[in-house]
Amino acid sequence: MEALSVFIGLVSHPKSAFAPSRGSGGLSAQLAVALDHIGIKSVTKVNNVNFFDDNEFPLTAKMARESVRQEIRLESEWFHFLKKSEGLAHSIRMVGRHTRYLLDWRANSKTQELRRLLNIEYSHVDLYRAAVASGSQWAVILEDDAHSTDPAGLARGLVQLMHGPGLPKYINLTTSFSLSKIGIEPLLSVVPDVEWAGSEQCRVLRSERPATNTVCAIAFTCDFLDLVLADFDTYANEPVVPIDWKINASLMRLWDQGVIGPDDCWFVDPGPVAQLSMIQNRAHK
Repeated sequence: MEALSVFIGLVSHPKSAFAPSRGSGGLSAQLAVALDHIGIKSVTKVNNVNFFDDNEFPLTAKMARESVRQEIRLESEWFHFLKKSEGLAHSIRMVGRHTRYLLDWRANSKTQELRRLLNIEYSHVDLYRAAVASGSQWAVILEDDAHSTDPAGLARGLVQLMHGPGLPKYINLTTSFSLSKIGIEPLLSVVPDVEWAGSEQCRVLRSERPATNTVCAIAFTCDFLDLVLADFDTYANEPVVPIDWKINASLMRLWDQGVIGPDDCWFVDPGPVAQLSMIQNRAHK
């Protein structure tokens, strides 16, 4: 069997509230050490720059409004992609989204949010390209609010899944939103003969259709990341949408092309990686 190699990428920026995660106590560094202890080669890249500021171009109020409109469109397309029936709750939610968009016209015309979204997108895409260029088999892409109480267990669990039979194209590692909230539970089933080797009690689930939770912590095969990048390069960068939705849009297109199929997407549930910003937001509500 070919020796496993892993690229670890961390998305951060200079003003991040989670700046300590870029150091030796952060998850990316801890995961690299844990992988090394079990004989797995890894390479780590930490992005700590404002990519948009380094590649700045004019942003307009029209671009900001179209960004919000496109996210609403994608949410509706995603709903149908996941094979959900057109229900009253969905219709009410979409009417509410459109109504808030119209009522918040002035707020939706501000370009500050576009700058933030582009910074995050550029950082993710830069890491995807670096992962493919590294020649690694797998890439673990983390945002700087990703946290694990047991990096050694996370490393063991990942290695077991990356070496096992019937490998997926990517693995969701965080449960930022419950699987019921993102509405994919009917698509999920336990992967036969595969157990999570980490210290936490987790299920390994496969999905009939590719889906994401958030992009806080995902492990991709680098071959699949190469396909995602090719898809990104094929389509216009505007309207700007959050990187989560950009990935979802790509997954829908790759599904239609037959590039990704049933069971190529896995979830570890509950996710062994916590998203600290989500936890803090819930605590403040």
